[in-house]
Amino acid sequence: MVDKTFISGGVEHLKNLPWQKIFYMFYIEPIVFTLIFSHMLTGTVMRNEIIYQTCKVIFHYNETDCKRLDDKEAGPEIHAIETEIQAYVADMFLTRMLIESIVPAICGLFSGSWSDHYGRKPLLIASMIGFSGSGIISTVICALSRSYEINPWWYTIAAIPHSFLGGMCVFTVAAMCFITDITDMQSRPYRMIFIEMLIFVALSSGSLLSSYVYEATNAAVTQGISASLVTMVTVYIVCCLPESLHIRQEIEAREAELKNISIECSNKQANDEKQEKTKSELNVTNEKKPIDSDESNPKAEKLEAETEAKKAGLFSLTHLKEMIITCWKPREHNARGIIWLVTLAMFMTMFVVDGVMTVMYLFVRQKFHWSIREYTFFETVSQLVPMVGAMLGIVILRKLFGLSVVMLALLSLSSEILGNLAKGFAHLPWHMYLSIALGIFRSIGGPMCRTIVSNIVPASDLGKIYSIKNVLQSFAPFVAGPLYTFIYQQTLSFCPGLFNFVSAALFLVAFVAIG
Repeated sequence: MVDKTFISGGVEHLKNLPWQKIFYMFYIEPIVFTLIFSHMLTGTVMRNEIIYQTCKVIFHYNETDCKRLDDKEAGPEIHAIETEIQAYVADMFLTRMLIESIVPAICGLFSGSWSDHYGRKPLLIASMIGFSGSGIISTVICALSRSYEINPWWYTIAAIPHSFLGGMCVFTVAAMCFITDITDMQSRPYRMIFIEMLIFVALSSGSLLSSYVYEATNAAVTQGISASLVTMVTVYIVCCLPESLHIRQEIEAREAELKNISIECSNKQANDEKQEKTKSELNVTNEKKPIDSDESNPKAEKLEAETEAKKAGLFSLTHLKEMIITCWKPREHNARGIIWLVTLAMFMTMFVVDGVMTVMYLFVRQKFHWSIREYTFFETVSQLVPMVGAMLGIVILRKLFGLSVVMLALLSLSSEILGNLAKGFAHLPWHMYLSIALGIFRSIGGPMCRTIVSNIVPASDLGKIYSIKNVLQSFAPFVAGPLYTFIYQQTLSFCPGLFNFVSAALFLVAFVAIG
């Protein structure tokens, strides 16, 4: 009887809950997961396809030799072809990265402030339409290359749609602001780490499945599956995703209403003596009203500025001005300095990611002659281990031992430094897996840094703060890509892993900034 009463009571409680709140967690997470999964499903496969087509179409080697480039048992002449082609392909990867960074960096200057006034959903739609267009174009080019000799530089053209619609910079600003809109300060760190873990699941599962899908089909089919997934998610955003900015405004309105009710109740319970005192104070205030009337001007100016910003378009300089003012205005408890130091640390992290992205696959092919299967397995492990580290970091170090978010961020950067040093000294394949073990806590750095910023900045300013962070990260490839490509090309013949020591040094700079 007790069990039946308990169950029926629980069912009634669920029926009375606002269901839109229960499903808040299902709004943005599927989008992020599918986008990352689709990219990982085709990333390594398309890089391998570009290397193969470069060998065949541009350097005119025979098809048999080009298919043996990643064969460990191949002779020195095949390895010499690999070295020759890699120097050329590195420039191709660099060019694509630069295309993917120019327009997103410009859009990032305006998107944060614009989204604070008009919402997050339009930015999500625009960026996802771009990703869908790029995926479809890549699928068509890859399918045609099976029947015709197509210059692999055409794959660079496929990056234009998502680049011109904001790319990952605009998507990240909108997604992070969406999460902030529907969470509070208590739940936000756990929500951030949850989405970080979800990203790692997408990274690892996409990387693991890519080699199997590729071997079962071909590069064109693999790319087609990726494009279909992104297109379906785009339709989901247009039809099902609510506007989180409205949700936040409703929450703030309810909180303000409850606060006003509380004040009114406390005023009613005041005794007669306090009421008389309040009346006398009001009389004095009324006498001084002409003097204090000027104090209402700042509020009027603020309201006027907000109205002007709402009337401005996406690329209006008003949004740029708002972003600069928000990021540079003085704040209590040295918050402005903390924001910029944390932003520097996140910038250094993305700088390394952008640089390593252009050369890591080339490095393991050159150093260890790994196949797609071997490299994607390494990628999978390199995503799963930090995911376990994130769980340990939050559950054990944060909950049980009470480490602060700053200490967890420093622990993450220490893991990054040790992991990159291990990659730099690697001479055997197992050394690469040792670097993964040393970097077990690297995934908690991003969520902790974003939590630090979100806890000291009002929700109305977060879009602008995230915007400046993403703008800096969007400009990072302009330096990181050429720098890492140059280092790799110059050291390809004697020490191809030298760029890993550069990464370790940059993470040390980030460690000092947070510490």
